[in-house]
Amino acid sequence: MPKVTEAHLEARYQQILDAAVACFSRQGFHQTTMDDICQEAGLSPGAVYRYFSSKEDIIEASCKRSQQAWATSFEIVERKGRTLDVLDELVDVSCRRLEQRSDSEMRLKAELIAEALRNPRVEEAIRRIRNNALQYFEGLIRRGQEKGEINADLDSNAVAQLYATIYDGLALQKTVDPNTDIWKCAEAFKALCRGNFSLPASEEVKQLDVDY
Repeated sequence: MPKVTEAHLEARYQQILDAAVACFSRQGFHQTTMDDICQEAGLSPGAVYRYFSSKEDIIEASCKRSQQAWATSFEIVERKGRTLDVLDELVDVSCRRLEQRSDSEMRLKAELIAEALRNPRVEEAIRRIRNNALQYFEGLIRRGQEKGEINADLDSNAVAQLYATIYDGLALQKTVDPNTDIWKCAEAFKALCRGNFSLPASEEVKQLDVDY
């Protein structure tokens, strides 16, 4: 009997994950059954249950896959040097990820957030990947503060939360309106972070401020 290779096992694993993403985004997590996932993947129940015993197991694996992709991006981007340059590049990475994600993957994110409100295992899976990203961002912000590149009076966790919230908000907006120009939103966010949002007051305006 031919030996099953690691590559084959990994391919089958990813095949099931992709099938589950398609089902969850189309039917919703709650309405999707394991049989639906088997049919979508074109596999027998025995083949699917060899890898996952429940839908929650699949969600945890999907979150882990996403976390690994982010970790790789973080490692590459952090070589940029200056903290603001790293943060700018991370915004660009986020935009590229949003562009590359399929409609199914975009809808799945919104679906899982809704499911997390009533399913503790899904909530924990989402919280875990978010917390890992926040820890990275918070560490990056703190190092920037220590180097004098970021305002030391700011709370590093709050800044990290803001970056995560911007990404989540853009993902949701892109899901609701696929025509959203996420790159223009990214440039506006960078301008806010670098203090380039407002223009310097003209001499006339400055004089009015003095008069009043």
